[in-house]
Amino acid sequence: MLLIDPPAWPAHGRLWSHLVSDTSFDELHAFAERAGIPRRGFEGDHYDVPEERYDAVVAAGAVPTAGRELLKRLQHSGLRIPKRKHERVVMSTPDAPWLPTGGRADVIASRQDDPPPNTVVVRAVVRERRSLLLGDRADGGGLDLPSREVAVGETAREALHLLCEDLGTRAVGAQLLGYVRNVVRAPDAGYPWPVPFACFALFTVPVTDVVVGTWFAPEAQQAELGERHWWPLVAPGADAVVGH
Repeated sequence: MLLIDPPAWPAHGRLWSHLVSDTSFDELHAFAERAGIPRRGFEGDHYDVPEERYDAVVAAGAVPTAGRELLKRLQHSGLRIPKRKHERVVMSTPDAPWLPTGGRADVIASRQDDPPPNTVVVRAVVRERRSLLLGDRADGGGLDLPSREVAVGETAREALHLLCEDLGTRAVGAQLLGYVRNVVRAPDAGYPWPVPFACFALFTVPVTDVVVGTWFAPEAQQAELGERHWWPLVAPGADAVVGH
């Protein structure tokens, strides 16, 4: 069922409603397309709808629902995707095929200072002009952003500092770009990360010295990196998403 709460959320000089489905994201996206709601209005588990579109969306079939009841229905459906202040859910993959059965992967852009405490890997996004620094994956799976696991008792920032030392640069001025969050409630024997949440954080790192790795030109990045789970955070045009 499609649900919409009253326009009560102020932003950009107007009031907004939340449009959700308590059935599936497929139902939500299909309805939004029919109702003429642009995909850029999608916020991970809902669409933002400006107050002037509220009546039209209700006429199209969305059921008016009080805000608290809408949130309750969304939570009970399992489609609620939590985020912190100054964060945006860029995309979410239910039943992600690379995770144990029922696992979900969320890609979240963030303007927080630090990633969530359940961060298990840090990655450095190092650019020289438009080229991107890459290194070989430890598992032999091709090129990837320079990465380091967060050790027990270590913070994500401390792990980033050590990663930057390995690269021959410094973490001074590094900013959190976002993170990929695995949500796994029923792990299988081969799943190596904490449950239910494990985060893989991306930091932008200024180039301060000669760094170790391979520079990848922008025209080759999509073909080589487009399947990486973190790609939506560094793809061309991602700055507008992260700065939201």
